[in-house]
Amino acid sequence: DEARDAMTGTYSFLQLAAGKRLRTQAAELLRKAARKTHSPEMALLATSVELDAFTKVKAAIDEMVVMLKQQQEDEVKKNDWCKAEVHDNEMTTAKTEDKKADIEANIGELTSTIETLEQEISDAHMAIEQAQMDLQRATEDRKAENFEFQKTVSDQTVTIEVLKKALDKLATYYDFLQQSKSSAHKQTPPVPQKEYSKSKGASGVMEMIEKLIHEAADLRKESQESEGSAQAAYETLIADTNGSVEALQKEITSKSAAKSGAHKDKLSAESDLSDTMKELEGLNKYNSELHAECDYLLKNF
Repeated sequence: DEARDAMTGTYSFLQLAAGKRLRTQAAELLRKAARKTHSPEMALLATSVELDAFTKVKAAIDEMVVMLKQQQEDEVKKNDWCKAEVHDNEMTTAKTEDKKADIEANIGELTSTIETLEQEISDAHMAIEQAQMDLQRATEDRKAENFEFQKTVSDQTVTIEVLKKALDKLATYYDFLQQSKSSAHKQTPPVPQKEYSKSKGASGVMEMIEKLIHEAADLRKESQESEGSAQAAYETLIADTNGSVEALQKEITSKSAAKSGAHKDKLSAESDLSDTMKELEGLNKYNSELHAECDYLLKNF
């Protein structure tokens, strides 16, 4: 009996020793797995293995297996979700960057268009001002030319009248001398006064006066012709200037409307750019959040 009791005690002791060694080995394996997976639940289970009875440990392990399977399934889903979200974020960011570039290019073109229109409108205003100044100078010149024309015509008209009167007096005088000479020899009826010309023996003085009358008449005629040409040219200049100014005013109106439209488009584009920048900020922020949440899983899955 004593031997049997001793054997029974020894066997019980060996069972206890073996069970403790197995729990210690199991606990160490669980701790390694906990360190590898960073799982606090598995670390807690490792402690329980060392302290609790094997039946309780087995139940805990079974529960842990179920939990780990669920975690694995959750990690698979999370991994898929992370990949999809990162991909969608990157694609949306790329499209938004392209949109931003397009808007910035459009703003640049609109800015250039506005600057060009402003310069062209300014040039048109300057052209109108120059045309009006040129017309004003032409008007002043025309007035001065007309004044000279009026003076020339008046002077030549007076000159012709004076010379004709002198010529008439000389003709009367020579007629009187001729009649006096004829009366000295014989009485003859008076001869009617006739127009004197070079071919009829007029004196050198009368010929010179007649020449001056013709020259004055020619000068007056030339002045009238020049005045007519100058006045016609001036009227053409007025018509051309008015037409040019009207065309420039229409150009200013048209380009001012185009400038206004471009300015509105630019404001709209700048508003779109601001919205796009905010959208990019949101995408970049979400991208940072995604990497903070998913990088470890994606690298170690």
